[in-house]
Amino acid sequence: MVKQSSRHISYIGNIIWLMSFGLLATACISIAVSLPIPSANAPGVLAWVQQHQVALQAAGEMLACGASILLAVVVVLYSKLRGRYPVGMGIVLALGIVVAIGAFHAMMALGRLVYPVNGLPITPEISVLSASQLFAGLHWMALALAAFVTAAGIITKSWIVILTSVCVAFLKMVGTYYAGEVSVPLTVVSEVVLFGWSIVMVVWQLSKLVIRSKP
Repeated sequence: MVKQSSRHISYIGNIIWLMSFGLLATACISIAVSLPIPSANAPGVLAWVQQHQVALQAAGEMLACGASILLAVVVVLYSKLRGRYPVGMGIVLALGIVVAIGAFHAMMALGRLVYPVNGLPITPEISVLSASQLFAGLHWMALALAAFVTAAGIITKSWIVILTSVCVAFLKMVGTYYAGEVSVPLTVVSEVVLFGWSIVMVVWQLSKLVIRSKP
């Protein structure tokens, strides 16, 4: 009964894990496909927001939910695995917090662009500043995710997972530094691959459960 309960909790945790990465990836893709901004000045930013307001509002909600869920999952994993991997899980927890901070930073900047805040108007200066803060937060989150993916992969001690994690981390780095030069496809691919990595981690975890359940 105890083993079945533990297995059930693990399945739920894996679903929540996938949900967090799915929300973060979808949010980033939604923002990416709305690009490019017509121009870097205030009228261009405001026109971009007005044209894609619903999609950007949804992206903001997904960033908030995805980051919150991921942070909760990482904290639970830390409490569960810190005995076996004290240093590794400490690093993963710290990086998970940094990922969440980047996502929340981007979410708040995006929210300032697409939602009225206490009736305060969006001035030209605020629109440009908020847009720059949005992409700074997404850049910060991408870099933290690259490190997070690598650290989480190393903990598994599986060469397949480690190599997959390094490839995903590299793609995230390239995507956040050079996406402006190769446009939307690279960003979309990097987010899809990131979600694919989260599936690989779930498969690895489930395979460990199967091995432990064998007599």
